[in-house]
Amino acid sequence: MEQNLSRRAFLSLGASAAAAGAMGLAGCSQPQSATPAPQTGTDAAPAAGGAPADFVPNFMTAPAVPESVAETKDCDVLVIGLGLSGCAAAKAAAEEGAKVIAVEKSPELAAVSMAGDFGVVGSQIQKDLGIKWAGKDVIVNQLMKDMCYRPTPDFLGYWYDHSGEDFDWFVEGADFEVLKSTAANQETDKPCYIRPKCFPALEGYDYTTEYYPYFHGTITTNPNMQWTLEAAVAAAEAKGAEMIYGTWGEQLITDDSGRVVGAYVHDADGAYTQINAKSVVLATGDWGNNQDMRDYYIPWANEFMSFYTTMDAAGNVGNTGDGHLMGLWAGAHMELGPHAPMTHHMGGPLGVDGYLQLNINGERFMNEDIPGQNIADQLSRVPVGPNPMSGADDLRSWQIFDAKWPTEIAKMPDGHGYVNHFVADDEVDAYATVLSGFGLGYTTKAMVEGTEGLIVADTIEDLAAQCNLPVEAVVASVNRYNELCAAGHDADFGKDPRRLFPVSEPPFYAYPFGSAGMLVLMGGLEVNKKLQPLNAEGAPIEGLYATGNVQGGRYLVEYPVTVAGISLGTALSFGRLAGMNAAGADIEAMSRA
Repeated sequence: MEQNLSRRAFLSLGASAAAAGAMGLAGCSQPQSATPAPQTGTDAAPAAGGAPADFVPNFMTAPAVPESVAETKDCDVLVIGLGLSGCAAAKAAAEEGAKVIAVEKSPELAAVSMAGDFGVVGSQIQKDLGIKWAGKDVIVNQLMKDMCYRPTPDFLGYWYDHSGEDFDWFVEGADFEVLKSTAANQETDKPCYIRPKCFPALEGYDYTTEYYPYFHGTITTNPNMQWTLEAAVAAAEAKGAEMIYGTWGEQLITDDSGRVVGAYVHDADGAYTQINAKSVVLATGDWGNNQDMRDYYIPWANEFMSFYTTMDAAGNVGNTGDGHLMGLWAGAHMELGPHAPMTHHMGGPLGVDGYLQLNINGERFMNEDIPGQNIADQLSRVPVGPNPMSGADDLRSWQIFDAKWPTEIAKMPDGHGYVNHFVADDEVDAYATVLSGFGLGYTTKAMVEGTEGLIVADTIEDLAAQCNLPVEAVVASVNRYNELCAAGHDADFGKDPRRLFPVSEPPFYAYPFGSAGMLVLMGGLEVNKKLQPLNAEGAPIEGLYATGNVQGGRYLVEYPVTVAGISLGTALSFGRLAGMNAAGADIEAMSRA
């Protein structure tokens, strides 16, 4: 269930990239006797078109109601899925005084090994460190622009207003150390610690001058977020919550009015339990590993491998849209797309730094000064060739740089996926902790030159030959690029002049960029501001709540990297809100504080 990857191993996976993503631990469920409504163009028409308006995809067929159950349980709130949002929902509901049962199809509570970036605003931990975020108006507006103004602004505003206090609440009772900066070493032997990300900000960095700004303030739980989940579950259990692992939700139970009143669940042996509940919270993760749903909703994302997946108690891959499906079967509908794959490309030994990029024809093809999420988008548009790293036919481009890189990287952008701190050989011991971490922006000459798959040459011609690129085309592209650098103006693609570094001083380096990995596939059920899924008429389905990656309205078109870890930040805040509302709190997510 855990995937522990060194940076070298990570980069070797087809030169693909995926950062520490969000939780995808899942359960499953659906309605007792609901008839699936046709998926129309208003709800979820195939992106490519061509299907009739009354086309019903095969995944809309609900399973039969179990003929017999071995046991019946009763509770106030049933939480299905114990990832981040499910753990928050269970703790919140229990603290509201509700009798809580939570089911999880993995055999134990377990976090994806690299998940730990929390994009939360204003926690006491951040305040104690001296972290100050940009204003809500600035950040929410930028997030909306990054996502073409498709999400619900009030949801992003609620995250900004509440995520800091939600984080402090979530980690109550845990024993951890807080590092004073990104590069600080631990001062205790505690196995759990929090590291501020990109803090302090890179000297001279000004987000107001960036095409893609990065807002500082994210904190990272280490070695991952497992201990935060354990703290929340322990708090919920102390209030009487019952956690059941190795158990799948299979079908929601509805009454004659359509209200959700529980679910049928089963264990690995197929024995069913009927759990009656006043409210059910769907917290089952995304649907990136459900091929039928991908083909229907977002076929263009099929090039992306689901990089992080979870396993259930039977050893099957998770992240299959279990909660989405049970909501659909109960009469809910998917939000309008375009849905947003989280496709972080983490680049090469110099991350996603904005160096010259050449496609497999030896041609420059984009403004390279963009984050990894957007690099993955652009790489989808270029021809593909055999990748010397993976052997797969997924080579997209080559990142080209020269011997001047140690002095150039400090001028690259700050933020997610960038490498911008050079550590000299005589300083390595002082940076032991950060250099052993993943994607933290610090590197050494030995780390860069020791990267598997890196091509090194004393001439551009030799570099091109070793990369199996057309030599004349590469020479022409490099010469043209160097001319633009000398002029201080990128007339071809508009790169920021601060990152126009000529490829002129040997040795020359090239690293292959393959197709990106996909952490999760963002797209959820249409919900109101109480997080209740809506039916085709826009009315809430009573007794049902959706949170985490089952919830719609948060991320559309493009997952933003403006705030690192915002996926976990919103999963936490809306998990807590869903739990409170399922227990009767009746709170709306509004952007006003």
